[in-house]
Amino acid sequence: MQLTINTAQAMRAALAAASCGLLGMATVATAETAPDTERKWQVDSALLYYKENNGRVQAAEPIVNLKKDYGDERVLNLKLTLDSLTGASPNGATPSSTAQTFTGPSGNKQYTTAPNNQPLDSEFKDTRAAVHVNWEQPLNEEYKASVGGGISSEYDFKSLSLNGAISKDINNKNTTLSAGLNLELDTLNSVGGKPKPFSSMANNIKEGDDNKTVIDALLGITQVINRKTIMQWNYSLSTSSGYHTDPYKVLSLVDGTTGFAQDYLFENRPDSRTRHSLFWQTKYHLTQDVVDVSYRYMTDDWGINSHTLDVRYRYQLNDSSYLEPHLRFYTQTAADFYQNFLVQGQALPQFASADSRLGEFDATTFGIKYGKALSKDSEFSVRVEQYAQTGNSSPSEAIGQLKTQNLFPDLNALVVQFGYSFSF
Repeated sequence: MQLTINTAQAMRAALAAASCGLLGMATVATAETAPDTERKWQVDSALLYYKENNGRVQAAEPIVNLKKDYGDERVLNLKLTLDSLTGASPNGATPSSTAQTFTGPSGNKQYTTAPNNQPLDSEFKDTRAAVHVNWEQPLNEEYKASVGGGISSEYDFKSLSLNGAISKDINNKNTTLSAGLNLELDTLNSVGGKPKPFSSMANNIKEGDDNKTVIDALLGITQVINRKTIMQWNYSLSTSSGYHTDPYKVLSLVDGTTGFAQDYLFENRPDSRTRHSLFWQTKYHLTQDVVDVSYRYMTDDWGINSHTLDVRYRYQLNDSSYLEPHLRFYTQTAADFYQNFLVQGQALPQFASADSRLGEFDATTFGIKYGKALSKDSEFSVRVEQYAQTGNSSPSEAIGQLKTQNLFPDLNALVVQFGYSFSF
């Protein structure tokens, strides 16, 4: 079985967030940094390893970003990504006091979950290759524009993206207004075909391929408060239409008295989604150290509301090395159509999913990064973080034997990243 589409996208979003910042550290230090008159290529490389508890998902992701300044603020960026994900992924079914047997998406294989264990598909795997290109240059003394695009390919999912942005400096270049637009075209080729909504896993009723279109728009303000402080405010709007259902996720259809599963039905999600996000970030440059604080609020028409608080403190150990502790808090409400299971004999809802990423949960990330300059043009870094996620493991709607089961198991993950930057 291949990696679930939505799991892959969520995972890779987390990996991307883990491997880069929204405002680079150079943003604060620019005024004190001499320009690179040699016009060298700047290479930022990283190897990120991600591992969940209980033998679940693990990922390895090498990333290479190449940047070339051609002078006059004309900059080319090339980003190459290759990631591999393996392990065991929750299929959405509820645990049970008896063993459960499931059919793989191809319909040719079966796997069994032991009593009182979360149902996991142990054949979870995928490999992706992605290339992104971006060019930016000034239009005049006040305006700067950028254009770019990217291609991403994996076994059952392909994506093409195009983006453009424009910014204007005002207030003696202490204020920057920016706007951006991104278009993403996704094609789904799920293993065995796209399942019919709420059809039985045992019947393996499949339909053809499908696609999704995503449009993201962003408006932002970056303000230099003083020589030590910079702030950023962003508003983003994301609309998507097409296939949003995870073709590999199911819901348990349980007996209304005993709570034992009678069947497993494929989930169904709305074919559109609109998200609004507000973002604020402040970086304060102390004598040597840097404090970085950000907050994001997101709401969508699926009923999910989330809050994210992120704090980093870059402590300069000496002229060549630093430590950066990191703390992140995240919380979200559940989607309107999220439910742990369906009850036999009751009318099927229009939409339903037991995917825990759509449920209500809290998450905390804490860790530390160490960086050391090896020369004028090179730096090595290592980062270690621990992720912990908790939800409601005993919801009030639990029936029969489900009252004794953990319906929202805790998730813990380890993140380790090695980075090396150099010029040539």
